[in-house]
Amino acid sequence: MKFLPMLPALLLASPAAAQSVDPHSVFTLRGECQTFVAGADDLTSICAGEVMQVVYTDGRMDLSIWTDDPSGRFFVLSGTATAEDGNLALAIDQITEGKDGSGNNNVDVNASGKCTLAGDPTSGPAQYTCDTTDDTGKTYKFALLTDGTAPENMLD
Repeated sequence: MKFLPMLPALLLASPAAAQSVDPHSVFTLRGECQTFVAGADDLTSICAGEVMQVVYTDGRMDLSIWTDDPSGRFFVLSGTATAEDGNLALAIDQITEGKDGSGNNNVDVNASGKCTLAGDPTSGPAQYTCDTTDDTGKTYKFALLTDGTAPENMLD
């Protein structure tokens, strides 16, 4: 995973980390980024086609979306994960934008929205779809179709 060096900074920036909650699972999923829009910025062309899904022991989840921006820009959609109609659902309550790969220049905003993971990425392609709005009114849309390869477990 080309973004492995950023893992510690991301885990510390999570709302779950602020409550001293440990990660339960950390997976990297790869595929085709179909849509990635943050406000007026269409980031689809620089979407790296790779996400990291971190589920914490308290049920919170972070979905980190990487870009190929030379600055190291990334986004983390965070909230509570549940099962919904056989799929994974993420009720988003916070968005973190990392301005660079250091983890020191992050901007956190409250948000509301939802991500769903339809299908089982361990047994074939699965579809991530996210639609959320932050407290400033900025909208975010993201869609990734995984490539069908098994997710990489970052805790092994």
